[in-house]
Amino acid sequence: MKLKILFLMFLIVLFTVFVSQNTDIIPINFFFWKVELSTIVVISISFLVGMILGFIIISLFSVPKKKEAESTQ
Repeated sequence: MKLKILFLMFLIVLFTVFVSQNTDIIPINFFFWKVELSTIVVISISFLVGMILGFIIISLFSVPKKKEAESTQ
């Protein structure tokens, strides 16, 4: 458990350093919309959307152990 926490803290520090070094304003084109945003915002939104989608996909395809144990009996 402690190793997981240390790894998560390392990833958070790495993400923070990466984001803080990318502060340029970039244009974002999506269909007919054009928006200029800071790279920090784009990276952070992409990270959060990826985390949410990953959580949803994992929760949809993982079978709880109780249901698996009941179905085998």
